[in-house]
Amino acid sequence: MSSSASAQDSVGRLYASALMELSLEQQQLDTVAQEMKDLGELVASNDDFRRLIENPILDNQQRGGMLQRLFEGRLSDLTYKFLQTVNRKDRLSALPAIASAFASLLAEHLNQIEVQAHVAAPMDGGTAGRVADGLGATLGKQVTLTQHVDPSLIGGLKLRIGDRLLDASVQSQLRSIEQQLVAAGREKARAASAS
Repeated sequence: MSSSASAQDSVGRLYASALMELSLEQQQLDTVAQEMKDLGELVASNDDFRRLIENPILDNQQRGGMLQRLFEGRLSDLTYKFLQTVNRKDRLSALPAIASAFASLLAEHLNQIEVQAHVAAPMDGGTAGRVADGLGATLGKQVTLTQHVDPSLIGGLKLRIGDRLLDASVQSQLRSIEQQLVAAGREKARAASAS
Protein backbone atom coordinates (compact mmCIF):
# COMPACT_ATOMS: atom_id res chain seq x y z
CA MET A 1 0.00 0.00 0.00
CA SER A 2 1.45 3.39 -0.93
CA SER A 3 2.00 6.01 1.75
CA SER A 4 -0.57 8.21 -0.03
CA ALA A 5 -3.22 5.46 0.16
CA SER A 6 -2.29 4.80 3.79
CA ALA A 7 -2.65 8.51 4.59
CA GLN A 8 -6.07 8.58 2.88
CA ASP A 9 -7.12 5.53 4.92
CA SER A 10 -6.02 7.24 8.16
CA VAL A 11 -7.91 10.40 7.25
CA GLY A 12 -10.89 8.26 6.26
CA ARG A 13 -10.96 6.48 9.62
CA LEU A 14 -10.59 9.74 11.53
CA TYR A 15 -13.48 11.48 9.76
CA ALA A 16 -15.65 8.35 9.67
CA SER A 17 -15.21 7.97 13.43
CA ALA A 18 -16.34 11.54 14.01
CA LEU A 19 -19.36 11.05 11.75
CA MET A 20 -20.25 7.77 13.45
CA GLU A 21 -20.13 9.45 16.85
CA LEU A 22 -22.33 12.35 15.67
CA SER A 23 -24.84 10.09 13.97
CA LEU A 24 -25.19 8.00 17.14
CA GLU A 25 -25.54 11.10 19.32
CA GLN A 26 -28.20 12.54 17.03
CA GLN A 27 -29.90 9.16 16.54
CA GLN A 28 -29.49 9.34 12.77
CA LEU A 29 -27.34 6.26 12.21
CA ASP A 30 -29.64 4.56 9.68
CA THR A 31 -30.05 7.71 7.58
CA VAL A 32 -26.37 8.65 7.64
CA ALA A 33 -25.31 5.06 6.93
CA GLN A 34 -27.47 4.92 3.80
CA GLU A 35 -26.28 8.36 2.64
CA MET A 36 -22.61 7.45 3.12
CA LYS A 37 -23.18 4.20 1.23
CA ASP A 38 -24.82 6.17 -1.59
CA LEU A 39 -22.00 8.74 -1.63
CA GLY A 40 -19.39 5.96 -1.78
CA GLU A 41 -21.22 4.40 -4.72
CA LEU A 42 -21.53 7.81 -6.40
CA VAL A 43 -17.78 8.40 -6.20
CA ALA A 44 -17.08 4.89 -7.52
CA SER A 45 -19.51 5.09 -10.44
CA ASN A 46 -19.51 8.76 -11.49
CA ASP A 47 -16.31 10.09 -13.06
CA ASP A 48 -17.61 13.68 -13.07
CA PHE A 49 -18.25 13.65 -9.32
CA ARG A 50 -14.89 11.98 -8.63
CA ARG A 51 -13.14 14.68 -10.71
CA LEU A 52 -15.03 17.37 -8.77
CA ILE A 53 -13.85 16.16 -5.37
CA GLU A 54 -10.27 15.53 -6.57
CA ASN A 55 -9.81 18.66 -8.73
CA PRO A 56 -6.86 20.67 -7.32
CA ILE A 57 -7.78 23.71 -9.44
CA LEU A 58 -11.07 24.29 -7.61
CA ASP A 59 -10.77 25.98 -4.25
CA ASN A 60 -12.83 25.00 -1.21
CA GLN A 61 -15.34 27.78 -1.81
CA GLN A 62 -16.02 26.65 -5.40
CA ARG A 63 -16.33 23.02 -4.31
CA GLY A 64 -18.55 24.06 -1.41
CA GLY A 65 -20.90 25.83 -3.83
CA MET A 66 -21.08 22.73 -6.01
CA LEU A 67 -21.76 20.56 -2.97
CA GLN A 68 -24.53 22.96 -1.98
CA ARG A 69 -26.14 22.77 -5.44
CA LEU A 70 -25.84 18.99 -5.54
CA PHE A 71 -26.78 17.98 -2.00
CA GLU A 72 -28.44 20.69 0.09
CA GLY A 73 -31.96 19.50 0.82
CA ARG A 74 -31.21 16.10 -0.71
CA LEU A 75 -29.11 14.78 2.17
CA SER A 76 -29.81 14.90 5.87
CA ASP A 77 -28.59 18.07 7.52
CA LEU A 78 -25.93 16.08 9.40
CA THR A 79 -24.44 14.45 6.29
CA TYR A 80 -24.61 17.69 4.28
CA LYS A 81 -22.83 19.70 7.02
CA PHE A 82 -20.31 16.91 7.40
CA LEU A 83 -19.49 17.07 3.66
CA GLN A 84 -19.08 20.84 3.87
CA THR A 85 -16.77 20.47 6.88
CA VAL A 86 -14.67 17.85 5.10
CA ASN A 87 -14.46 20.23 2.14
CA ARG A 88 -13.43 23.21 4.32
CA LYS A 89 -10.66 21.04 5.81
CA ASP A 90 -9.52 20.30 2.23
CA ARG A 91 -10.15 16.55 2.68
CA LEU A 92 -12.94 15.99 0.16
CA SER A 93 -10.65 13.80 -1.96
CA ALA A 94 -10.68 11.36 0.99
CA LEU A 95 -14.45 10.81 0.59
CA PRO A 96 -14.05 7.27 -0.81
CA ALA A 97 -11.84 6.33 2.17
CA ILE A 98 -14.28 8.00 4.57
CA ALA A 99 -17.25 6.10 3.10
CA SER A 100 -15.34 2.81 3.26
CA ALA A 101 -14.19 3.40 6.84
CA PHE A 102 -17.73 4.38 7.85
CA ALA A 103 -19.06 1.10 6.41
CA SER A 104 -16.48 -0.83 8.47
CA LEU A 105 -17.33 1.08 11.64
CA LEU A 106 -21.03 0.52 11.01
CA ALA A 107 -20.54 -3.24 10.58
CA GLU A 108 -18.50 -3.32 13.79
CA HIS A 109 -21.17 -1.31 15.64
CA LEU A 110 -23.90 -3.67 14.40
CA ASN A 111 -21.73 -6.73 15.19
CA GLN A 112 -21.70 -7.77 11.53
CA ILE A 113 -18.94 -9.26 9.42
CA GLU A 114 -18.68 -9.90 5.70
CA VAL A 115 -17.36 -13.29 4.64
CA GLN A 116 -16.31 -14.10 1.08
CA ALA A 117 -16.98 -17.76 0.22
CA HIS A 118 -15.12 -19.15 -2.80
CA VAL A 119 -16.94 -22.28 -3.95
CA ALA A 120 -16.71 -24.72 -6.87
CA ALA A 121 -20.44 -24.36 -7.60
CA PRO A 122 -23.02 -21.94 -6.17
CA MET A 123 -24.53 -22.98 -2.85
CA ASP A 124 -28.31 -23.01 -2.69
CA GLY A 125 -29.99 -20.62 -0.26
CA GLY A 126 -30.40 -23.23 2.46
CA THR A 127 -26.77 -24.34 2.37
CA ALA A 128 -25.49 -20.75 2.25
CA GLY A 129 -27.74 -19.91 5.21
CA ARG A 130 -26.43 -22.85 7.25
CA VAL A 131 -22.81 -21.87 6.46
CA ALA A 132 -23.51 -18.23 7.44
CA ASP A 133 -25.31 -19.31 10.64
CA GLY A 134 -22.50 -21.69 11.61
CA LEU A 135 -19.86 -19.05 10.99
CA GLY A 136 -21.95 -16.50 12.88
CA ALA A 137 -22.19 -18.80 15.89
CA THR A 138 -18.43 -19.45 15.80
CA LEU A 139 -17.48 -15.80 15.32
CA GLY A 140 -20.18 -14.37 17.55
CA LYS A 141 -21.27 -12.01 14.77
CA GLN A 142 -24.00 -11.68 12.17
CA VAL A 143 -22.45 -12.96 8.93
CA THR A 144 -23.14 -11.61 5.47
CA LEU A 145 -21.97 -14.32 3.07
CA THR A 146 -20.98 -13.45 -0.49
CA GLN A 147 -20.33 -16.33 -2.88
CA HIS A 148 -17.68 -16.37 -5.61
CA VAL A 149 -17.71 -19.38 -7.95
CA ASP A 150 -14.27 -20.87 -8.74
CA PRO A 151 -14.56 -24.24 -10.58
CA SER A 152 -10.83 -24.92 -10.02
CA LEU A 153 -11.62 -25.69 -6.38
CA ILE A 154 -13.25 -29.03 -7.41
CA GLY A 155 -15.28 -29.05 -4.18
CA GLY A 156 -15.32 -27.67 -0.66
CA LEU A 157 -14.79 -23.96 -0.09
CA LYS A 158 -12.39 -21.19 0.87
CA LEU A 159 -13.56 -18.53 3.29
CA ARG A 160 -12.04 -15.06 3.49
CA ILE A 161 -12.90 -13.41 6.80
CA GLY A 162 -11.24 -10.01 6.94
CA ASP A 163 -7.57 -10.71 6.27
CA ARG A 164 -7.79 -14.41 7.19
CA LEU A 165 -8.22 -17.22 4.66
CA LEU A 166 -9.64 -20.59 5.73
CA ASP A 167 -9.08 -23.17 3.01
CA ALA A 168 -11.34 -26.25 3.18
CA SER A 169 -11.30 -26.92 -0.56
CA VAL A 170 -10.78 -30.34 -2.12
CA GLN A 171 -7.95 -28.79 -4.13
CA SER A 172 -6.17 -27.82 -0.90
CA GLN A 173 -6.75 -31.27 0.62
CA LEU A 174 -5.34 -32.96 -2.51
CA ARG A 175 -2.29 -30.68 -2.41
CA SER A 176 -1.77 -31.61 1.26
CA ILE A 177 -2.02 -35.35 0.48
CA GLU A 178 0.43 -34.89 -2.41
CA GLN A 179 2.92 -33.15 -0.10
CA GLN A 180 2.56 -35.94 2.48
CA LEU A 181 3.16 -38.62 -0.19
CA VAL A 182 6.21 -36.79 -1.57
CA ALA A 183 7.62 -36.39 1.96
CA ALA A 184 6.98 -40.08 2.71
CA GLY A 185 8.66 -41.05 -0.60
CA ARG A 186 11.72 -38.92 0.21
CA GLU A 187 11.92 -40.45 3.69
CA LYS A 188 11.73 -43.94 2.20
CA ALA A 189 14.43 -43.07 -0.36
CA ARG A 190 16.68 -41.66 2.42
CA ALA A 191 16.13 -44.79 4.50
CA ALA A 192 16.91 -47.05 1.52
CA SER A 193 20.11 -45.15 0.64
CA ALA A 194 21.26 -45.16 4.28
CA SER A 195 21.03 -48.97 4.50
